[in-house]
Amino acid sequence: MTPHTTTPVPHTTETGHLLVDWATFPPVGHVIEGLQIAGAYAAAYPHLPVSLALHRRAPVELADCCDFLAAHYTVDYDVAGTSLPDDVFAAVPPDWRWTYRCYMRDDPANQAAFPQLARLSAAAAAYFGTPRDAPGLSHLPEHPLRLKLPEDARRAAHDVLGAVSAGTPVLALLTSGGGNREAYPSTGSWLLMLRELRAAWPHAVIVLVGKTAGAHGRRSSAMPRAEVSALMAAVGAVDGYDLPLLVQLALVQRAALLLSPHSGFGFAALAVGTPWLTLSGGPHFEYFHNGVPFHSLVPDTSRFPAFGGATHVVAADSDGSGPREASMTRERVAGALPELLEAAASLVAGRLTYEECLAAYFPRLLGALGGDVSALSSWDNVHLRFAGG
Repeated sequence: MTPHTTTPVPHTTETGHLLVDWATFPPVGHVIEGLQIAGAYAAAYPHLPVSLALHRRAPVELADCCDFLAAHYTVDYDVAGTSLPDDVFAAVPPDWRWTYRCYMRDDPANQAAFPQLARLSAAAAAYFGTPRDAPGLSHLPEHPLRLKLPEDARRAAHDVLGAVSAGTPVLALLTSGGGNREAYPSTGSWLLMLRELRAAWPHAVIVLVGKTAGAHGRRSSAMPRAEVSALMAAVGAVDGYDLPLLVQLALVQRAALLLSPHSGFGFAALAVGTPWLTLSGGPHFEYFHNGVPFHSLVPDTSRFPAFGGATHVVAADSDGSGPREASMTRERVAGALPELLEAAASLVAGRLTYEECLAAYFPRLLGALGGDVSALSSWDNVHLRFAGG
C-alpha cells in the first residue's frame, strides 16, 4: 500500500470544515463511493470535521451508519432535468474551508448523457466559492469503509433468518440491479445457479434480497416479485425482499457471501464486510473493492462481449426468455458454474485474503479487456499495484 503523508490541519472548528459534495446521483453505489471518500479524509485528519452532501432521493440512511461524519445534507434536483432551482444548494451551509466536489459531474461522457450535471457543477462553484478538490488535503489511500448498522436493523435481520446454528453458512443473493431486465440473468439461469448452491450446501440458509418496483420510492430490482418468489420456493430460500435497505444489509452482513450481478448494492455489501461474488458482465466491470475478499466471474469476452460502457444484447436467450445481455445468457451462466462453485467455496471457507483476490482479479480483467491496460480502472487506482496502467 502506498505510504501516506498529510498536511497538518488546524485542530479548531473556527478555521472551517471539509464538505464532500457528492450530491450527484442517487443510487446506492454512488452513495457508498461518497461515504468512502469522506471516511478516507476523516481517517487522514482525525481532528477535522467532515460533512457530506447527497442527492435528496439517495439512501441517506447509509450516512447515518457513519459516525465519522460531522453532518450530512441533501440537495434536491432532477438529474434528467433541463434547469436547476436558483436555491438548489439552499439546504447546505455555504461556508467551508475545503470542499471536495464530485468529479463525476465534470466527466464529458456524463455531461453528454446528463447536461444537468454541468449546471450543477457551475452552481456549486458559485455557491461554495472554494476550490473543488480540497487543495492542501489528501485522503487516506485505500481506506476501507465500514458501515455501523443500527441495532434495530440487526434485530430485524435476526428475526428474518431465525436461529442459525454454528457452522451453517448464510448465502445472500441479489438477482438483479436497477437496470433493464435484459441486463441480468433469466429466472431459469438463476434457478440453475441456486440449485447448484443448494446441492453444494444442502443445509445453508439462502436469503434473497432486493425490492420490487415502487418499494421505498427508489430504484427497484429488475426481476418481478413473482419470479423471485418462485426462486425462493424452489430452493427453500428465506424471503429478504422488500425490507428496508438497512435490514437487507444486516441480512447480508450475516452472510458468508453475496452473489449478484454488477450492482451498487454489492458495494454496500463490501461496506458491511461481506465478500462479494459477482457474476461480472454487462457494460461495467467491478472497480470498487474496499478491503474485503471478493471474486468476479469475468466472462470470456471473445464469446460473450462485455465492458467498455456498451451493451451487447442478443435478440433471444437460448432458454426462450427473451433478449439478454450476451454476458448474462444461459450459455454463459452454465459455463460459469464450476468457477462459481469453486469461488463460493473459497469465500465461504475464508481461504482468500483481500490481496490475493486483487492479484488474481486484475490479470483476468485485463485479458477480458483485450490486454488494453488503458481500459483498466479502479477505486483509488488499486489496479496499478497489480496490472500497471
